[in-house]
Amino acid sequence: MKKITQLIVLIIALLSTTSPLFAGQVTITAASDLQYAMKDIITAFELKNPGDNIAAVYGSSGKAVSQIANGAPYDMFFSADISYPEKLKKSGMAISDPKPYAIGRITVWVTKTSGLDVSKGIALLSDPKIKTIAIANPEHAPYGRIAKEVLEHERVYEKLKSKLVLGENIQQTAQFVQTGAADAGIIAYSLVLAPILAKEGNYYLIPTTAHQPIVQGYVLLKQAAGNAAAAKFEQFIASPAARAIFKKYGFILPNE
Repeated sequence: MKKITQLIVLIIALLSTTSPLFAGQVTITAASDLQYAMKDIITAFELKNPGDNIAAVYGSSGKAVSQIANGAPYDMFFSADISYPEKLKKSGMAISDPKPYAIGRITVWVTKTSGLDVSKGIALLSDPKIKTIAIANPEHAPYGRIAKEVLEHERVYEKLKSKLVLGENIQQTAQFVQTGAADAGIIAYSLVLAPILAKEGNYYLIPTTAHQPIVQGYVLLKQAAGNAAAAKFEQFIASPAARAIFKKYGFILPNE
């Protein structure tokens, strides 16, 4: 883990040094389900604040916590599960209280070329034509835990667990389906709505009654202390512009 953290530090340093004219540098680590939504939010923020720059690293929320504990120099952590920010706050590694920014949804996703009828929903996964099903690793990826919970709720987990292939994060899980390494996947709604995936696949939106709410939260970390740009970005996350982007990618907004 220390070698991985050292590599992350190097990448962040390179990102920072390529933007010497920026007055405010903020480095965030974000869950992979935010791969597309957060990029749009960052673009909107930087257009409004041309003196500031946001560098983002994406991955599984559980691994991000391990990186933070090992000294990765992040200012903010956007998790796919608010329980991780809560743990960081309790351990003294966060300087703000955890705040929910979105509630996620999850889908069954197949490629358009597969010929599979995804409207069958979870029942499709029992089709003999489907030999492999991609989910994120439940050990450290919140969307993987939710995928497993859905299968257990539908009472098909024991039947299907031999078909499961695990992605390190939800983005890699989607790639397994894209590349044919898996016949179907259970992935974040925010990913399937991104243009690059929307043109390649079809999805079934899993009812929220099949799983616990996917409450996603963030915290400011110790490194953000005194960082005015980080404070501005936190304010922007709650702005109408950012909330509209979250909604565009299928997130339910807190208090709506």
